[in-house]
Amino acid sequence: MEIYKTPIGVLVMEDGKLVDKAAFPRDPKVIVKKLTVECPELVRLKGKYPKARDGEARLPLGDLAEKIGFCKKGELPQILSAINSEMARSGVAKGFGKDKHVVNAVRAQRALEDNVNTECETLREWYSIHFPELDNLLKDNKEYAQFVAKVGLRKNISEQAVEKVLADRRYVKAIPQIAKESIGSEVGEDDFNAIRDYANSVLNDINGEDGLMTYIEKTMNEIAPNVSAVATPYVGGLLLEQAGSLERLATLPASTIQILGATKAMFRFLKTKKLPPKYGVLYVHPLVSQAPKTNKGKIARTLAGKISIAARVDFYRGKPVGERLKKESEERVASLKKGFDEKPGGQKKDSDWGTAGQRKGSYDKTRSFRK
Repeated sequence: MEIYKTPIGVLVMEDGKLVDKAAFPRDPKVIVKKLTVECPELVRLKGKYPKARDGEARLPLGDLAEKIGFCKKGELPQILSAINSEMARSGVAKGFGKDKHVVNAVRAQRALEDNVNTECETLREWYSIHFPELDNLLKDNKEYAQFVAKVGLRKNISEQAVEKVLADRRYVKAIPQIAKESIGSEVGEDDFNAIRDYANSVLNDINGEDGLMTYIEKTMNEIAPNVSAVATPYVGGLLLEQAGSLERLATLPASTIQILGATKAMFRFLKTKKLPPKYGVLYVHPLVSQAPKTNKGKIARTLAGKISIAARVDFYRGKPVGERLKKESEERVASLKKGFDEKPGGQKKDSDWGTAGQRKGSYDKTRSFRK
């Protein structure tokens, strides 16, 4: 005995004969929904026939549709066509989930980041004609643009004006004093109005980038909380953008996640067979970027393994494991910082350049050799 879930309903067959049935309504939307989940009709008939297995044989649906009262045999092709169209529509709609918004938000943020960096360089070069010393004082681009837009000309710089724009109290007295002794040239009102308008434009782009960053972090914490916990929301968003979707990220092995974003380095390796990439966008992760060069690859590999697990849990809606995976990653990094890895036999080997016994006296041997 076999059970079939078909577009016309759930059918129970035995030796090619219809034993029982549960017909679907003729609404294509309802049928598509029932075909994509374990519908009540299937659950009921499986409970009624517990020994029945899932059927795989091809059925004469036209004859069966007329037999169970679903429709006339000649009407079935038109109904099946409507069902296929509805399945295509629902598949497209399902394909554009929240993760797709994150993918595009990351791409927009990165493009905006490149523009902001170029615009800030131009603004600094332009305003330095009037007040060149400010370039070395204010390293933060947003603070610099705010100062140019709201304080402006050197003659307007006072402790009160600086205090309204900059939160750091160190600048309140320093900047007005330096402005008095500046070697910059004077600029006319029309010239400075152009500089100020450009500074306001730069500020708008910086605020736009900040807004995208906030959106990415918030949405990543919603759709991928475990990946966000291990990789940080922003790095998780970068990985999602490289993969294309959360589903795709969940199917990738850890070795691929480790080098996502290292396209140029991978092509160079395939061409020259030298220096394979050890990390891609994972380089942005604090644990990798702040690690010694010799440990970056090991830490990236550890993170990739944890992120691979976290992505699967997020996609299949499993129990939260992000904090545990994050703790395990940090413990691995801590062990590398101590300068050794635990070996199976109990021997402790330095992660950078040999065992502690080998290191002892190595400097003296080098000196004697040079002699």
